[in-house]
Amino acid sequence: MQRLRPTPLFGERALWLPAAKALVVGDVHIGLESEFRAKGLTVMSQTEKMRQRLLHLVDSTGAERLIVIGDLKHRIPVSSYQERQELPHFFAGLGVRVELVPGNHDVDFADHIRIDIHPAEGIRVGDVGLLHGHTWPAPEVMAAQTIVTCHNHPAVMLVDELGARHKEPAWVRAAFTEAAKSRYPDVRQDARLIVMPAFHELTGGTAFNAPEGGRLLGPLFSHGFVDVEGAEVFTLDGVGLGSVAALRKRGVDRSGRQKGSRWRRRPAAD
Repeated sequence: MQRLRPTPLFGERALWLPAAKALVVGDVHIGLESEFRAKGLTVMSQTEKMRQRLLHLVDSTGAERLIVIGDLKHRIPVSSYQERQELPHFFAGLGVRVELVPGNHDVDFADHIRIDIHPAEGIRVGDVGLLHGHTWPAPEVMAAQTIVTCHNHPAVMLVDELGARHKEPAWVRAAFTEAAKSRYPDVRQDARLIVMPAFHELTGGTAFNAPEGGRLLGPLFSHGFVDVEGAEVFTLDGVGLGSVAALRKRGVDRSGRQKGSRWRRRPAAD
């Protein structure tokens, strides 16, 4: 089995699978701005900005594949005018194979774009499983060394010295509980789940260490298959903030980040 050692591209909201030359992003939510405008908020389309970010990532990594793990578009159950206009041009000029593992927002777009579409239950790329996270993963996906999802738009709630709260996007890395074996007997003892931050910068997020963190989306969370309390939380730039349990027990201010506790690759199992 090819060991890909998934590497977060900190600050970029993207994951890099070097051996597969694949970029992974999720929660792109093209068309989100039209929802804001319908509510009276003037928000310019972010689609071209996101396309330029992808162009930069492809150029800087030499990627040959781009895998979107769900919610490429935003509006459901039908596409908005913005989506119909912007989707056909979003991947123009990337020069890579584009693949989609559909999320819960990815409906009514087949006429607007031509890309490779995988089952929503996820895919394996070497020893990495990829899916959006709104549905049960396929057994072979859960048998991977690392499972990567998004869907929850992970964030962390930080509290400064004056008691003001700041929610910031985050990376989350967690183990699975023994309960996961009730449905997935082949889940590995050393398997880890990575929850990616949303690629769209205006989606908002769910703070894993706040009360809302008890309402995490997706069957892996709702059935208690993920060790949320023991999950490690990292800022977008890779600085470790400690476990969810520790963050809930004590507020974390911006100067209180754990120095030297950066994201580290876990040793590959034999």
